[in-house]
Amino acid sequence: MEEELVKDAHNENAWDEPITVPPSRTSRPEWYGRTKHLELAAKFYVLSVLHRLGAEANLTFAQPDNVDITVVRQSGEAFTIDVKTLMGTSQWHVEQLRARKHHFVVFICYEGNSSDPELVPSVYIWSSERLKAFIGRVKKPTVSVEDVALKLDPISAWQQFVPQVGT
Repeated sequence: MEEELVKDAHNENAWDEPITVPPSRTSRPEWYGRTKHLELAAKFYVLSVLHRLGAEANLTFAQPDNVDITVVRQSGEAFTIDVKTLMGTSQWHVEQLRARKHHFVVFICYEGNSSDPELVPSVYIWSSERLKAFIGRVKKPTVSVEDVALKLDPISAWQQFVPQVGT
């Protein structure tokens, strides 16, 4: 098959016309692209930190139960991560949260101009079980992740995701 492809590489009759997509007749709202791109950037930010720490982490797509990233520490031991993106605020509109063992919620907070490539986000990490217990006690529709951090220390949980040496 490879030989056939190489043989046809310069034969214009062997290929179909390129596919073109006409421009949209309506413009997208300004927020649309920024929000979706920022969410993806936040997920890749978390993934990049995990990889720099030596974790075996993978981005997931269309997974149930708000699983954005899976992390394997060692054979048979895995974690899941739900990445929440906040732009220009530290206020989180509390949503349904299913708590379970080995599942973490990571908040990536972009304060300021999100299109600034030098902007480093604030990061807050909690186990889903601790976070769910906290929001159950607070019973507010919106909470500040900074306020949550005062009550639940957002310990440097990054280390929880990396392989333990000698285990």
